[in-house]
Amino acid sequence: MTATVIKGWCPGAHTPMRSGDGLILRIRPRLGRLSRDQALGLCALAERYGNGFITLTNRANLQIRGVTPEHYDDMLVHLTGLDLVDANPELEARRNLMLTPFRAPGDLAESLGEQLLKILPDLPDLPAKFGFSIDCGPAPVLARDPADIRIERSALGGLMLRADGCAAGRAATPDTAIALLAELARWFADRPD
Repeated sequence: MTATVIKGWCPGAHTPMRSGDGLILRIRPRLGRLSRDQALGLCALAERYGNGFITLTNRANLQIRGVTPEHYDDMLVHLTGLDLVDANPELEARRNLMLTPFRAPGDLAESLGEQLLKILPDLPDLPAKFGFSIDCGPAPVLARDPADIRIERSALGGLMLRADGCAAGRAATPDTAIALLAELARWFADRPD
């Protein structure tokens, strides 16, 4: 097994968590979607290397338990081959993104999600559980789900960027939303503890 950092609070594919039944790996599908081949491949990996189950987390990630340390490297190679894991562990850890599940390919939510994925390498270091939500459909559906920065619809129907827990936010457009999100992430990272 290659050297991994086992944190104990937020497992990922590159940072598994030890548990009583082996390692827990958390997979963050890009834009919250799986292709048919990815879904079948993930099922096969869970059966071959894990306990046979795939669980859905409250942040729309997938989790496989029971991976033995001896099989961890093989599991990671296969997950990378399925394009479910970034080769770069730091980039993988930043991809905490939830999109409205009621979206269509190419719509605004998906477009904003793709833009966010492109700028992830440029964002500052953020806490491991720091997450983003893009919930800009006609009705909000992710308001109760954990996210630190949200892109949502305002009461007037336009886009709004806000920090979680704040009733008010900043007006945005499809062209400015991701730049404003990056600005808010930088502000958060620059704050003293």
